[in-house]
Amino acid sequence: MTEVNETIPVGEAQPPVAAQPDLAAQLELLKAKNAELIAEKQKVKSNFDEMQKQIAELQSQSTKQKQAKLAEAGEFQQLWKDATATVADKEKRISELEQELERKDAAYQQQTIQARAVSAFQQAGVQQSEHMYALLKDKLRLKDGSVVALDGGVETDLGQYLNNLRSPDSQFAYMFSGSGARGMGTVGSTPTSLAGGANPYVTKNFTEIIRLENDDPEKAARLKAQAG
Repeated sequence: MTEVNETIPVGEAQPPVAAQPDLAAQLELLKAKNAELIAEKQKVKSNFDEMQKQIAELQSQSTKQKQAKLAEAGEFQQLWKDATATVADKEKRISELEQELERKDAAYQQQTIQARAVSAFQQAGVQQSEHMYALLKDKLRLKDGSVVALDGGVETDLGQYLNNLRSPDSQFAYMFSGSGARGMGTVGSTPTSLAGGANPYVTKNFTEIIRLENDDPEKAARLKAQAG
């Protein structure tokens, strides 16, 4: 009786875990974008100031012309009409520049929120941080330089909000990896103070990392480098 050797499959190959976007590259891209926006805003501000200066000069000139041409009513009327039309054009242009400046401010704010939120998601162990941002972006706000989330209409610290989302009964719990990354509020979490010399990048003190990167980016960079 011939025996047939069968190869028993050990298990299907697991698909590789998608690599998280490089945080340092994202931050560098944000800095470049911010620098570009700042330059554009400065240009718009310069144009805005120049327009205001021209209007002031034009109004002063028109007043002098009015006083000098009172005796020549016909000629003055045409001059005054032309000056008034010019002022109206300048004011319209200033209004357009103000709207452009507001749009650039909104774009800068949105980019800042996205970069900081994605960074926070990655450090909290979110597997698809960009997807998480797309789901939550309408709940995120920039307040006093920090990103907060609207939780039931109440502004909540982003770190605490993420802790709530990773709760087993949360609909977003599946988006967090099982790498052991944890946020503040869990049992055994490290105090937020650095008075004892604790490096938040080593202890995974998520709330302290966010605070440090907002308040003291240079110190944050040093501590991150020390943590490897």
